[in-house]
Amino acid sequence: MDARLRRIASDYEQIKKDFAGHKNIIVTPIGDEPPEKYHVTYFVNGIYLQPDGRIETLSRHEVEITLHAEYPRYKPICKIETPIWHPNFRDGQICIGDIWGAGESLTDIIINIGDMIQYKSWNSYSPLSADAAAWAMDNKHLFPVGNVDLYVSDYASAKDEVEIDLFAEDGSVIEGNSNMPQSASDDTTQQASVPVEKDEGNDFEITAEELEGIEYVPIAERMQGASASASSTVKVKINFKTVLVKGILWALLGALIGFGFGEICQHTTSNSGIANMLGYKDLSKYYKYQDKVDELQNQVYDMFKKYCEEKGIDQEEDDAFTNWLTSADETSLGVASDYYDAYQKANKQLYEAYQDDFDEDESDLKDAMAKVTRTSTAIWSGVIALFIGLFLGIGEGVYYGSKQNAIKYAVIGAIVSAVIGGISGYLAQWMYASMLGDEPSDITAALVRGLGWAIMGLGIGVAVGLIKPELKRIGSCAVGGLIGAFIGGCLFNYVSKLVPNAIASRGIAIIIMGILIGVGVGLLEQFAKSAWLKVIRGEFEGKEYLIFPGTTSIGNNSKNTIVLFKDKLVGPHHCDIVMQGSKYILKDCGTPMGTVVNGMKTTQHILRQGDAIAVGNSVLVFYTAK
Repeated sequence: MDARLRRIASDYEQIKKDFAGHKNIIVTPIGDEPPEKYHVTYFVNGIYLQPDGRIETLSRHEVEITLHAEYPRYKPICKIETPIWHPNFRDGQICIGDIWGAGESLTDIIINIGDMIQYKSWNSYSPLSADAAAWAMDNKHLFPVGNVDLYVSDYASAKDEVEIDLFAEDGSVIEGNSNMPQSASDDTTQQASVPVEKDEGNDFEITAEELEGIEYVPIAERMQGASASASSTVKVKINFKTVLVKGILWALLGALIGFGFGEICQHTTSNSGIANMLGYKDLSKYYKYQDKVDELQNQVYDMFKKYCEEKGIDQEEDDAFTNWLTSADETSLGVASDYYDAYQKANKQLYEAYQDDFDEDESDLKDAMAKVTRTSTAIWSGVIALFIGLFLGIGEGVYYGSKQNAIKYAVIGAIVSAVIGGISGYLAQWMYASMLGDEPSDITAALVRGLGWAIMGLGIGVAVGLIKPELKRIGSCAVGGLIGAFIGGCLFNYVSKLVPNAIASRGIAIIIMGILIGVGVGLLEQFAKSAWLKVIRGEFEGKEYLIFPGTTSIGNNSKNTIVLFKDKLVGPHHCDIVMQGSKYILKDCGTPMGTVVNGMKTTQHILRQGDAIAVGNSVLVFYTAK
C-alpha cells in the first residue's frame, strides 16, 4: 500500500474514533472503504446573508470533503452545501489555505472548518469573498457567532493505538509519529496528540457605537446530544407540556367563548324562545312571566335573608317571612308586591295556554313543557360543546404547525361535538326530571348532573379522536372527555352554592368542565400513543409529535402532518413516515438537504427505537411503545 492509501486509511480509522458520539459533528463516509470522500454535518451557529441584506443565523451546515488523487501532497477539496456568509467561503468553495498543511490530520481540518463557520477563525486579508470580508471587518464585535468547543467529544472508544502517516510540506512522510497517545510517560507524544484547547473568548472589544445600526438575528445556541436509548421498548412518559398546549389551553378558551356566546344568545335558547319556535305562543308568554318571577324571587329572598341575619332569626321559623313583610320598608314591599303580581300573571298565562294551546289536556301540556325544557338544554349544551370541540380542533392543527389542517380539524371537532353535545343536553334534562325528586340530596343531584354532562364530554372526546382517526386514540380521547365532563358536572351544584349568582356559577362550572375535558383528553391521548417523535434540537425543541397509521408527512408546507415551518432548511415535503404492518419506514422525498438518520444520509430507513432523524436544522428522535 502506497503512502497516499496508508494516509487515507489511517485518516478513516482516526475519524471513526474521533467523531464517535460527537454532539455537534456527524461525519458520513461516502463510497468504498477507505473512503475518499466524506459528508460532514455541523450543528453549530454560522451566519448567512438574506437577499434583503439581513444577516440570519443558521445552526446546521453541510460540508463535503474530497481526498483527490494528489492528497495529501495538496489540500483536499472542501465544499459547503448550505448558505454561509464568511470571508473564506464563496459559491460553495472553502478556502482552507490558512489551516492546511500536509502534516495536518483530516480530523483537524474538519474541526478547523467548524471553527471557521462559527467565526472563531477567519481571515479578511486574503479572503475568498471580498464583500463578506468587508462586512466582517465592520462587524467584528459580533464574533464569534458560535462558541462550541468542537474538540470536546466522546473519546471513550478511542483507546486503541492508531498509526497515521504525517507529511511534511514537500509531501515526504515523517516517520515514527502518531496522533494518539501511546503512553502516559511519553510527554512528547502526548503533547502532539492532545489538541490544544482554543480560546473561546471574543478578542474584540464591543462598544455601543459599534453596535448601532447592526441587525443581527441569533437563534438558540444550545445543542443537545442526539443519542438515545436503543432498547426495543420504552416506557410511555407523560409530556405535560403537550397536555397543556394541546388540551387544557384550547379547551379553556373554547369553554369561555362557548359560555359567552350562550349567554349572549340566551333569548333564543331560553324556554320562551324555544316554545315560540315550537309554535306554543301562549306557553312562550308564560315562560317570559316565569323568568320575571324567578328574577324577583331572588331579590325577595336576598332581602329576607339579610333581614334574618341582622335579627338573628332562623329562616325556617313559621312566622319569619310574615314578620319580615310586616317590618319591611317601602322598597322591600315594592319588590315583594311586584313578585306577587308577576307570579299571578304567570299562573294566569299558564292556564290560558292550558285552555287554548292544549284544549285543557294536562298530559299534553306537561309533555310540551318537558319538550321545551329538554330542547332548550340540548341547544345550550350543543353550543358549549361546539366551541370546546372547535378550539380543541384548532389547537391540534396549530400544534402540528398547519393552518390548513387547523381549519379541517376545527370543523370536525365542532360538528361532532355539537351533535353529541346536543344529545347529551336532551338526555341530561330527561334524567333530571325522571331521576330527581322534589328535594334530592346534594350527592344525588351532583351524580345525575355529572352523568348528563359526561355524555357531552364523551362527544367532545370522540370529536378530538376523529381528528386523527385511530381506534386506540378515539377510545382514549372519548374516555378522557367523559371523565373530565363527569367531574365538572358533579362540581356544578357545589359551585352554585358557593357562587349565588346564576350566571357566574354557570360560567365557573363550564370553565372547570372545559379544563377537565382538556386534561382528560390530553392525558389519555398520551397513554394511548404508540409511536412518536420528540424534537431534541431546533426551533421546536421539547415538542412531541404523534405518528399515526398510514403516512405521517414532515415538511414546511402546511399540507404536511407535521409542519416545521420555522426551519428554513426543511423542504416543502421533506420526508414521510409510513406505517407498514408493525414497521415505521422513513422515506426521503428527494430534498436537496436530504434526510439523515443516525449520521447517515438515507432515502429509506426502517425506524428503530432511539433513531435520531436530522431534518433541516431540527433533530427528532423516534420512540415507540411497542
